[in-house]
Amino acid sequence: MIQIRPYDNNLSLAVFRQLDPHDKIEAEITRGAVTDHLSLFADWRTAQAHGVLSHILALDAAHGGAPFAVLVLGNTGQAGVAQAAMLACNHIKYRRALIHAAIRIKREMPAFCDDMGINRIEARSWAGHPTAAKFLTAIGFEFECNMPGFGGHGTASFDQFAWINPDLKGDH
Repeated sequence: MIQIRPYDNNLSLAVFRQLDPHDKIEAEITRGAVTDHLSLFADWRTAQAHGVLSHILALDAAHGGAPFAVLVLGNTGQAGVAQAAMLACNHIKYRRALIHAAIRIKREMPAFCDDMGINRIEARSWAGHPTAAKFLTAIGFEFECNMPGFGGHGTASFDQFAWINPDLKGDH
C-alpha cells in the first residue's frame, strides 16, 4: 500500500502544499508564526543537512503513487540519541496509509537503530493535535512529559515522547 522513498524536493513540496490542518498548526507553533507552505518547506529542506534518515512516504503505484508524508530523523548532538519529525497530508484521507506506515516503522525501527547506534529517539507533538500521540504510541514511543512554554507567545504545550531501545530499558 505504501512506498518509502528517499527525500526528494518535489515530492516534499507536494506534501507541504496539502498538509493536514493540525500538522500545519503544529509546524507553525514550532516556527513561532503563522506562515505558508513554502516557508515550512524551506525549513524542512534546511533540516536535510542534519538528517540521519530522510524519507518521503507515498502510496504505491496501485494506489495512485501520491506522496502523503515527510519523515526525518536527525542527530541531536548527543551520543546515541536522535530526534524524529513527521508531517503528513490529510490524516482522514490517508488514514490507511498512515496505519501501514506505523506498522512498517514499528517493525523496522529497532534494527535500523541498532545498525546506526541509536539508543533513543525523541519526538515532540503539539498537545492539541488529535492524532499525533496515538501515532507515536502505535510505533512504540512512550509519553514522557508535557512541556509548556512553546510558540511565539509561550502559550502552547508540546508532549515529549521517546522510543528507547527495548534491550536497554531498566535501571542502569
